[in-house]
Parts: sequence; structure tokens; C-alpha cells
Amino acid sequence: MENQTLETNNEDRGTVWRRIAVVSLLLLVLVGPNFGPIPSFLGQVMSVDAAVITLLFTFTAGFVIILAIIQRMLGGMPVREMLRSFGLGAPSRLAANIVGAVVGILWGLLFMSSILQFAPETNLANIDLLRVVAALLAAFGALLEDLITRGFLMNQMKKISVPGWAQALISALVFAIYHTALGFNVFSFAFSIVYGLILAGLFLWGKRSLTPVILAHSLAVLISEPFATMLIFIAPGA
Repeated sequence: MENQTLETNNEDRGTVWRRIAVVSLLLLVLVGPNFGPIPSFLGQVMSVDAAVITLLFTFTAGFVIILAIIQRMLGGMPVREMLRSFGLGAPSRLAANIVGAVVGILWGLLFMSSILQFAPETNLANIDLLRVVAALLAAFGALLEDLITRGFLMNQMKKISVPGWAQALISALVFAIYHTALGFNVFSFAFSIVYGLILAGLFLWGKRSLTPVILAHSLAVLISEPFATMLIFIAPGA
């Protein structure tokens, strides 16, 4: 009986790691090109404004496809139930939410200030249709990304008793790899690791609720778009 239980646990661990490996590979293949060859191509065939919107759509499409595959992996679990299991709408610590909001504001301002280094003529106060559409698309994409890289990956690891610090580190490494693998430089990789660790830490601190993560991530892009995506075209690898 004990041997049978051990075999079942080993099968469960194997299933979880296979899911994590498949999703990590999908992130690299479906989302990774958005940080390398796709912007390079779009920048040659269309204006920066059109390229920004197109790139944000490709980000979103990649995450939607991956979530659909995850749902199949989980046996066709109803979407609402699946999202709840990832921590969407779950109760969180107030302190984690506050810190998440502060991180989101500061990160968004950092991106906005960065654009001035490469395009000092940019009018950060201008509010137009491009800025509104880009901000909404990016915030939605960030939500989908957090569902996958925090909600799914980290909760899968929890199922097989991976320690919280290791969950955060693996999640951050996956996050950094698909953000930088096709346009690698040390600064971008380190930046992505730090941001990934912050988001994973907020997820753990917030009792596995995605609320503080969304505040830190989606709020940052709501503030900084379309400038954050423009940096991919204006300063590749920055």
C-alpha cells in the first residue's frame, strides 16, 4: 500500500513538472518572439504607433492560447473555476495590496522616465486614443501573464510541496528567460529577474491572491503605456 502511494505521488510530481515544462516552452515560443524578431519586423513595415498596438495584440494572443492549453491540461476545468484556483479574486492581505499599488506606480513612472532618455521630445502628458487603447491592452495582457506565471506555475509547484522561495525563484527565472532569450543582455535579464521576484513575492505575501500582483503589474503598464512598448522599438534590449 505504501509503495502504491509513493508511485502515485511520483506520477503526480511528474505530471506537474511536465505541465510546468510545457507552459514554460510555450511562453518562450509564443511570447518570447515579441521581445526580439517580431518588433524588428514590425518596426520595418509600419509606424511606431501601429507597431505598438500590433505587438500588444500579439502578446495578448499568445497568453490566451497558453491559457486555453492550460485549461485542456487541467481536464477542461470551467474557466471561472480555473481562474479562481489561480488566485484571481481571492482574499489578500491589505498590506500586500498597498505595497503592490506602490510598486505599480513606481514601476510605471520608471518606464515613463526611461522613454525620455531615448526620445526626449515625447509629451508624457498627452492623452490620446493610442495611449488609452495601448494602456488597456497592456493591462489585460499583464493580467493574463500573471495568471500563467504566478497563478498557474506557482500553484502547480505548491501541489507537490515545492518551498515558497523555490516557487518564486523558478517563476522569476521563467519570466526572465522568455522576456530576454531572443534579445538577451545582462541588464534586461537582471531587471526581469528582480521584477519577477517582486511579483512572485507579492503573490506569496498576499496569501496566493493575484490582487497585489495585478496592482503591481497592470497598474505599472496602465501608467506607462504606450511608452513601455515603444522602448522595445526605440531602444531594443534596453
